[in-house]
Amino acid sequence: MPQVQDATAYPDWLLDDSGAMLPVYQTTGLIPSEVTRAVIILPGKPRDCWYYWNAMNNALYVANYQNSSISRSQISIMAPCFWTEVDVEAGAAPADALIWGMTTWISGHENVGPTGISDYSSFKALDALISYYMNKTLYPNLDTVVLAGHSAGGQMVQRYIGLRHTTENDDRLHFWVANPGSIMWLSTDRPYPNASCSGVDDYKYGLAGDFPAYASDLDRDSIVALYNSRIVNYAWGTADNGNGDTRCEAETQGSTHYTRGQNFVNMIDSTFGWPANATVDWVEGVSHDNVGMMESAEGINKLFVY
Repeated sequence: MPQVQDATAYPDWLLDDSGAMLPVYQTTGLIPSEVTRAVIILPGKPRDCWYYWNAMNNALYVANYQNSSISRSQISIMAPCFWTEVDVEAGAAPADALIWGMTTWISGHENVGPTGISDYSSFKALDALISYYMNKTLYPNLDTVVLAGHSAGGQMVQRYIGLRHTTENDDRLHFWVANPGSIMWLSTDRPYPNASCSGVDDYKYGLAGDFPAYASDLDRDSIVALYNSRIVNYAWGTADNGNGDTRCEAETQGSTHYTRGQNFVNMIDSTFGWPANATVDWVEGVSHDNVGMMESAEGINKLFVY
């Protein structure tokens, strides 16, 4: 794990008593009793946890410079590292760390390693990290945990919102979904239907079925109810005109990240009514740029203040 300024790298962060370990970066030198907010930032498709930790830390520097009431000593940043078999082959992943398939960590599927630990969903890992910060014995004055992601990380957050089992601490848990390449659609219809696209409404693009084991006890109605009850802050750059995911399932949602976001927001509003706890920011002039999204006025507000 590369060293990152202001962060401590933990290659063997223990998630629970199963012995499952997930490498993470965490802000160095904070006094736990002074921490009032935690931001867990997920990596992009390249699994570049160190880069995203640094980007979020830089955004916090910008926020503090612009508004001194946003105190660096009160905000803990964590970036988990979801290693894959490719990372093992390259010698980058610790032998005892959880390992997933190339992109299955994004959708909450089960691990493929190490030997001795099985059926461990990447969403279960998120449960454990959130529970760590929600522990009042460790962080007695922490009010808010933000689970944040951009691009592939935004996809992971967006799916997790609906599939997360527990509603404990939902009043203190915020989600930030920025520029996801594709979206878990909540309704059965699509803006651009394609009859030849089989499985268009199956997970991870929809809710008809084929869920990971983590969500095997859920169905469309329960997922939609959970999803729309949570504190969700969406963000799309108005210049994010790339298509990202080119599979037919994603193309039925729109041709670009930005138009998929517009269509998704319209679908929620017209089908379910806009949820009381949800917001959406259209970040003017920003493309598929995590730094631009995080350091925008809207990003700083939702990540460090809201």
